Amino acid sequence: MPTRQNNASNRITGRILLWFDGTTPVSRGFLGLLLLVIAGALLAPIWTVQYPPLVDYPNHLASAFVLAHLKDPAFNFSRFYASDWNTYPYLTMDVILVGLERFMPIELAGRVLLSLSVLAVPAAAWFFIRRANPGQECLAFWALITAHNLYFFLWGFTNLQLSLALCLLVLGVWLRYLERPLIATWCLLLVLTTGLYFTHLMGFGVAGFVMTFYAAFARRRFREILFSWALFIPGTLFFLHSMTHVSSGWRWTFDLSRKGMGLLMATAGISPLIDFLTVTLLAVSLGLAAFNNPGFKWNRPWLGVAVGLFALYLVFPYGYGAGIFADRRLMPFLFVLTLSSFRVGRRGRILAAIAILVFFLRAGEVKRRFIDEQRESAKLAQSFSVIPAGARVVPLVEPGRRLGYFWAYGVIRRGWFSPCLFHDPGVQPFRIKADAYAPCGPDFLSMGSLDWNRIQHESGYVWEYDAPEALPALSAMGRVIFEDGNLRVFRLDPSVADGMQEKIIRGRK
Repeated sequence: MPTRQNNASNRITGRILLWFDGTTPVSRGFLGLLLLVIAGALLAPIWTVQYPPLVDYPNHLASAFVLAHLKDPAFNFSRFYASDWNTYPYLTMDVILVGLERFMPIELAGRVLLSLSVLAVPAAAWFFIRRANPGQECLAFWALITAHNLYFFLWGFTNLQLSLALCLLVLGVWLRYLERPLIATWCLLLVLTTGLYFTHLMGFGVAGFVMTFYAAFARRRFREILFSWALFIPGTLFFLHSMTHVSSGWRWTFDLSRKGMGLLMATAGISPLIDFLTVTLLAVSLGLAAFNNPGFKWNRPWLGVAVGLFALYLVFPYGYGAGIFADRRLMPFLFVLTLSSFRVGRRGRILAAIAILVFFLRAGEVKRRFIDEQRESAKLAQSFSVIPAGARVVPLVEPGRRLGYFWAYGVIRRGWFSPCLFHDPGVQPFRIKADAYAPCGPDFLSMGSLDWNRIQHESGYVWEYDAPEALPALSAMGRVIFEDGNLRVFRLDPSVADGMQEKIIRGRK
């Protein structure tokens, strides 16, 4: 009996080793089940919590809600806000959200968009690697770690994440066009590339950069390069047209001292410990791929592209326009594109298994943190009920807080007017037409620079969260009507009240 058990165990072990060695085919049932479980892990943080704690996400959600309800008589948005549709980049998120809100509530539409963004990245990475590095599709599992990336997903840069996926899709279709140059494929590419421009300028630029460098390293015909550049003509013209409607101009800043830390941004997530483990296992995987592996080979054209993109990162500005950390946003693009620069032969399945393990560790930590944030989010949501519908509300929040834009849910649920909704010229199709002081953004880094007189006379309420420097000035111009932990709601002009005596409402701890 023990002998039979040992033989069975040896057979199972042998099959596992053969599978990892790449000599045993993967059944479709197993692969389908694996992909289903991965999709569930990608979506779980989004659908298992009431408030996805993504930094910029609530503000974008509220802006799209206002755009969809500008003419809605149930709100008074048209008095303060106006649409500003133009040929700006970054419109995809607003277009999708406004379109989806015709069929579902805005918060549900937001979850659908977030789901699309996290599923699209690994799917597009697989499609791209299948074209750029045939037979090495297992490496696409490493793209999973970018799906919950700090500078894409966790900061709420949904347009940027969608642009990564669309950029990879464009490059994959482009490689297909190089193999079979059909006019129908080129027309499809023209539509996709123009859509990429309207999704994010970063993805649009990276696609053009990659096509040019790959064509040069692969020694493609100049005619093919010209046809490839022609794909970017509509987007470039749209951008030039949009800039004629932006009076403030775009700022460019450089910071070479931050380049070293920026190299880790492709693997940056929510936990420093798991980030360290990710980098360690990635280094181990690279060692397994190259050490004593007769199947290891460089894919030289794509290696040249990766080196060129890295050089671009070194000279790329730290910030442009209204954006900061612009150079770091290149790193997930570089990371995924680098997966096409080498071949690992049969060891690809071992690397894929390590990548899947890393992904589940990261996804589990993201879900845990999201759940932990719900208690704080629920506390903040309690404050909405003490501020009247349609009120003028100014948020004062310590910069860098993960829930710093949570107040924007009040715009959705209570129809507030707030001058701190995103309305950067040339970025959002949205502007504030009321003459309103906006004490948010860079000005808030220095309390001494705030115009307290305008805050007092233009705003009925201040939603102050973890900004103790503001308390002396706020206490002198109003009184607290809600307090819970680091959150306080101030009523600035009690003389316009309805005469009822109000009491400070303290939330339950």
